[in-house]
Amino acid sequence: MVLLTLREMTTWFDITLFELWVHFAAIIVSSVMLCLKLHETVSISYMWVASPLFVGLAFSYFFVFIIYLRSCVEFKDYRGPTVRVILNIFRLTCITLFIYFIVEKISGELEKSEVANRNTYGMVFLPMWLLLASWGFQMCRATNN
Repeated sequence: MVLLTLREMTTWFDITLFELWVHFAAIIVSSVMLCLKLHETVSISYMWVASPLFVGLAFSYFFVFIIYLRSCVEFKDYRGPTVRVILNIFRLTCITLFIYFIVEKISGELEKSEVANRNTYGMVFLPMWLLLASWGFQMCRATNN
């Protein structure tokens, strides 16, 4: 059972196939690093475990910027690509902030057995709520086009 087809996902979430593969690879590498950390094979911090996710997000930022420049130069249109790049950068920033906040929260509570980060889980998940709202806006925008 497929909930969303690839075409629907790329249209509604405004994400490319390249970005999906980059994030998939980053999740696989981070999962392997997390398993190695939890089985105490390597002694690394949770920030190093999440570093492939940050690298994948950096590739996505770069990719979005290159697509924006190409759209502006080739099509001589600035309004459509500017709205699209703002929404994409907002999406990537929300994901980056969520990963950073959750890693800080987890590393303080699990590694040091103390509350190193005073943020509540409401603050940690705030970027995800903003991301869901922006995806709702993008879905309505993509459906009306």
